Amino acid sequence: MNIECGHWHIMVKILLVHNGGVASSCLKKYLSGLLQVDLTEVRTIQDGVKRSQIFLPEIICIPLSADTDSDIHEIMELQHQCHINGFYPGFLLYTLHENHLFFLDITHESISIPINLVNTGHQLLSSLRQISGRSKVERSLRDDYERQNQIVTKMPLSCLQVEDGIISRSNPFFSTLTGIDPSDIIRTPVQSLVSLDPSHEEELTKNLHQVMCIEAAIRDKNADLLPCRITIDPVDSDKPGDGIWFIEDRREYAAINAVLRETEYECKEQLYLSETLVMKLQPDGTISFANPATIRCFGYDPDTLAGLNVNILFPPGSIQDVTNPSELFLEVSDESSSAIHIFEHCKKSGERLWIAWTSRGLYTRESELSGIICIGTDMTEQASTGEERMSTRVWRDRILQSTDISPEIFDAILQACIEIGREGREGKAIGTSFLVGDADEVLKRSRQLILNPFSGHPPEMRTVSLPDVREMLKEYALLDGAFVVTGDGILESAGRYITLDTSSISLPKGMGTRHSSVAALTGVTKSIGFVVSESGGKVSIMKQGKIVKVIA
Repeated sequence: MNIECGHWHIMVKILLVHNGGVASSCLKKYLSGLLQVDLTEVRTIQDGVKRSQIFLPEIICIPLSADTDSDIHEIMELQHQCHINGFYPGFLLYTLHENHLFFLDITHESISIPINLVNTGHQLLSSLRQISGRSKVERSLRDDYERQNQIVTKMPLSCLQVEDGIISRSNPFFSTLTGIDPSDIIRTPVQSLVSLDPSHEEELTKNLHQVMCIEAAIRDKNADLLPCRITIDPVDSDKPGDGIWFIEDRREYAAINAVLRETEYECKEQLYLSETLVMKLQPDGTISFANPATIRCFGYDPDTLAGLNVNILFPPGSIQDVTNPSELFLEVSDESSSAIHIFEHCKKSGERLWIAWTSRGLYTRESELSGIICIGTDMTEQASTGEERMSTRVWRDRILQSTDISPEIFDAILQACIEIGREGREGKAIGTSFLVGDADEVLKRSRQLILNPFSGHPPEMRTVSLPDVREMLKEYALLDGAFVVTGDGILESAGRYITLDTSSISLPKGMGTRHSSVAALTGVTKSIGFVVSESGGKVSIMKQGKIVKVIA
């Protein structure tokens, strides 16, 4: 630094390329006479490349020569080397013409300094200071840009820049998240990679210039949807969605939310099941203990159930094929807690009721069965007709989640299955199956065994909630194949053969090909399967390839 006239002045570092010409000598003369200039001299631009790495000049002065093409190439190389080393000096091309030193700032504009004047040196210094200052501002802006760019590049948050609905830039984390190569992201319509709810698209149109935060999903390289939260910082544009998109991976949140939702359903069921029925059976089916809630539920007098066989709690003839009724409860103990068995029972008065049971076998040290503990809940509700029927309100919400099936249609199909399992057709036991919901996908993965009896009939005549249609189902249940029903209850087809590999399906023993086929189809679609067993009339409800409820 240098002190002049009582003021502090910052030295300007200048690298002068001196080719021995008059212009170079003239410029050196004036620069050498200025105390505020730290001057370094080289003979050629190539020498300047090496010297600049040590000197780090703020301004590089290069004489204009006849060999312009060669100079341009060398100047570009010098600029490149400077940038590699992290500094951005101003570049001035100079020449002497009619007593004027002419300077061409190749990063800005040309200037002219008259010579042989008293204040020529000061004019030159002032102009050089302007160039130096501008160079520092540009360097500062570049540094800021590079720091910002580094933050965006390395932050663990996906970022897209959208212009005219097209992705113009993305950071590496978006490629990591989606598995898509960066070259395949740029110039791609943002709608092809991001799935927005129609309501959100309307919001984008209404709030063009406001920051928005929306829940959405992005598509990875396998076209799978990944849940995410998108914050859109709009730019000055009349096109919805233009701006910077910050995308937060919400897969972990979605998984936690799913567990929380499952826990809420379990708590809901447990609260509803708080008035529990407790009963203990001997291995031969004799009731050895029944708590007061069980006794009241079945309408017996206190202490009168103990010593009786459990078959008195079932409707006459409903378990005639079962040698030992306690085996029914042991089947429950072999299943997971989510696959609760719901049995149809009868009270002492003959009224029907439905109990959801979970059971656990008690065994001796020799692994011999010594008893069965049965925990149950009354699932009966009063229908609008006054008839007692099974309530599904507590447990059907979990099954219907992520499907297009209405609760009313679910209940209608279940009731039809129970009637088919209980009554059969003309006294003959029959088995059948229903696939409800996601009908288009179900039809794609199955084929007709017979002519479709519902083809050509108007939808209002194919609605399963109608009593006449339910009676018709019992007749067509004699046919091989499954019924296909839409989520809103329209019968699409009967006699469908499922064309899927069932080798990966694992079901409890005793379940045949009808069960495994329906389970396999629910595993690859968003449908729910209902299977009525020909032997015993059990109704198995399936979702995502697994049994979720059994009603006997």
